[in-house]
Amino acid sequence: MMRLYYTLILLFAVLAVTSCKKFLDVAPADRTGSSSFWQTREDVESAVINCYGFVFEKFNDFNSPVIPAVGDMRCGGIGGVVGAGQLGLGFKTISNNDLSNTTDLNVPERYNLVDIDDWAPYFESIANCNITLSEIEKMEALTDDEKNRYEAEVKFVRAFTYFYICRLYGDVPFYTEPYDKTPRPRTSFVTIFNTLIAELDAVKDDLPWTPSNTSDLGVRANRASIYTLIAHLNMWVAGFDKANQNKYWQDAAQKCLAVKNSGEFELLPLEETKRIFKGKTKESIFEFELNRNYGNTSRYVNLGQWMTHSPIVNYGANSDLFFSRELMERIYPPDKPDKRRDIWFYLPYVNNQTFMFLKQINVADPAGDWIFEDNLMIFRYADVLLLGAEAFANLNNNTEAISMLNMVRERAGANLFAAGAENLSDAIFWERQKELIGEGHRWYDFVRTGRVLDPNQALTYLTQEEFDRGAWTWPIDAKARINNPEIVLNLYWVR
Repeated sequence: MMRLYYTLILLFAVLAVTSCKKFLDVAPADRTGSSSFWQTREDVESAVINCYGFVFEKFNDFNSPVIPAVGDMRCGGIGGVVGAGQLGLGFKTISNNDLSNTTDLNVPERYNLVDIDDWAPYFESIANCNITLSEIEKMEALTDDEKNRYEAEVKFVRAFTYFYICRLYGDVPFYTEPYDKTPRPRTSFVTIFNTLIAELDAVKDDLPWTPSNTSDLGVRANRASIYTLIAHLNMWVAGFDKANQNKYWQDAAQKCLAVKNSGEFELLPLEETKRIFKGKTKESIFEFELNRNYGNTSRYVNLGQWMTHSPIVNYGANSDLFFSRELMERIYPPDKPDKRRDIWFYLPYVNNQTFMFLKQINVADPAGDWIFEDNLMIFRYADVLLLGAEAFANLNNNTEAISMLNMVRERAGANLFAAGAENLSDAIFWERQKELIGEGHRWYDFVRTGRVLDPNQALTYLTQEEFDRGAWTWPIDAKARINNPEIVLNLYWVR
């Protein structure tokens, strides 16, 4: 951790240029590393934008498929190429939740799955946020309202980074002060999440529901993204702090309802799927932007990039990977209507590599390599509605739960929920599986609801003993202990 702080200021402009090309008017490195940098509102704007850049740099790593590997592949049901040295073998190993040695998965070097073990880039993001918050507080060029808005935005980015890494690794060191070089042990993520919920609650209304600049829609924090993150924090910790579940469910339910009642968001027709996942729509709550015009595209950030072939991309007649028939029939029963199955998939039950996943197919150059520019969706309005439905159902408020669930089903052309015909909690869970497939939520939904322990629901299931020993987490690279001997690795994955 210590060396991160010595280089952090110099990294501000560098990472902004490489990972947030949209925001080109950033201060050069020699200014951001000097005491004269923090002078104007424009300096603050550049620094705040860089907060997003740090974490996105990890997500959009051209060396490693972070989001697809950790969010969807671990759930099982991944088929694909299995020849020696092919990526399908490694990803199918992940699909069986075998992460015991992510340096030895027989995948091409360019996929670098071991990079996911390295949590240092996330702590760079957190340290950057801590420094930015400290400097904003001292800025005389800002009004109090401007300070409040910028601080709320940076606190969202910091809280989101902790939210992400705690779901990935479990307990982590907790840093909130600038230039803190203390080697800290791992703090319980329940404690961290409760701290973050309180912090975000204090600033949640300092941002508008939607930005005044439409080009910032979805890609910069707003009131809805803060409310949604608070709801997700609550729903995650409720799965582990069971003695206080009702408190978490109540807060999550009210936050999701507030987003719904704001009137600022809507579900777009599924026929407009390409526009939805290109981003910046009324369905967007928070996303990271990918755009070739800003030199910013991706090979690995979305799962669909391994599940398409000609004529979508110039990549032959087969996809590298596919969802198995067993998984597809479980999520989308063939005898039930669902426009998501019909629009998002080609040959959904074929069980071979002629299958295609068409949810994320904004291709930068269809005649060339498989470079995509679908925005990386973090939170969508459909996610908010289903998370709220789940919270209300847990509180036995079935009226509101069914209303939110049916908003999503109606858009999908699916059968509406009728009391007595289905178990409500199960219906909401599987609706999230249908709606959010490929967006990095599926594994985490199985873990936080405990369904990962049920072999009748999870293709890649865990025993209680495996779960308790940390099989739901990702391995942590041993180099995390070089500058912090207080760190204990995730021992389930240590051979």
